[in-house]
Amino acid sequence: MLPPALRLGVALLLLPACFNPTGALTTGSTGPGTSGDSETLTDATSTSTTSPGNTTPPTTLPSMTEATSEPTSTEPGPGTTQPSPICGDGNVDNGELCDDGNAEETDDCLNNCQLASCGDGFVHAKRELCDDGPDNATDAPCTPECTPATCGDKIVCHDCGEECDGGLCDDDCTFKQRYVFVTSSLYQGSLVGGLSGADDKCVLAAGSNAALAGRKFVAWLSTSEVDAKSRIGVTDDPYVRVDGQTLAVGTADFLDITSPMMVPIDVNENGQMVNDSLEAWTGTQADGLKSVTTQMCGDWERGEGDGRKGTISENGVLWTDDGTISCNSTARLYCIQVAPPP
Repeated sequence: MLPPALRLGVALLLLPACFNPTGALTTGSTGPGTSGDSETLTDATSTSTTSPGNTTPPTTLPSMTEATSEPTSTEPGPGTTQPSPICGDGNVDNGELCDDGNAEETDDCLNNCQLASCGDGFVHAKRELCDDGPDNATDAPCTPECTPATCGDKIVCHDCGEECDGGLCDDDCTFKQRYVFVTSSLYQGSLVGGLSGADDKCVLAAGSNAALAGRKFVAWLSTSEVDAKSRIGVTDDPYVRVDGQTLAVGTADFLDITSPMMVPIDVNENGQMVNDSLEAWTGTQADGLKSVTTQMCGDWERGEGDGRKGTISENGVLWTDDGTISCNSTARLYCIQVAPPP
């Protein structure tokens, strides 16, 4: 048996070899290929300690045991369709000024959920007498105030059948007389421009006299397809010259070949007597019907042959039917006031 001092020395020599840095005391070999018993001693209060101040976190955190489900959202998700506002459902939605929930177009709220107003094209039963929408106008059957045009309001409404309103007007807003004149200008037969060109020349001439303002004029002229008498309409009003002299009373009297006119049509648009160049293009016989086709200067657009003419100093049938002259010649035009188109 070793003495006590020697045993202590041996123990101290063996102590480093038996020390386990992991905190466990091991006996026997643990190396590869070495078999033997081993025993690991662990601290029951320690989880895993490798060095002072350096700890391994627990494998399960407190937050990982909490519930992970989120509250269910009540908001509509992408692609969810909201109900569209409906005009007529009785609710005033965005973009609507009103919504009375009915199908009436004559009350305060229209079927498009807009407020009724003058000019919307619907007659508001409580406030309007007419409403033609964009056609409302001062000279139209319905005025901008949504009231009907009336004879006597000093505004001529041709669509209402008015020829005039005030001044030289009958009580039914038709002219009291029809003016007739001969143009102060001369025109070559082949360059008249047809019926439309002739009418334009009459309108242009009438425009130089304020007394003729607002009146519609056409040329007394026939073509191969149109009779002059069919262009002037029918009236019982007197035909008068611009100087106020009456030619005939009504259309029947004006076209009566058995009775001459009271005075000839030899006064121009300015009320001046014409004493020279007494021919006027007509293409028309005494009864107001067209003459033969070869006497119309190619319907007053071409220099072909001759044109039938009248003599402005005559008040019998010769005023419209007095032979022919070359289409290259110049002559005047008769202009007659007619009723405006309905």
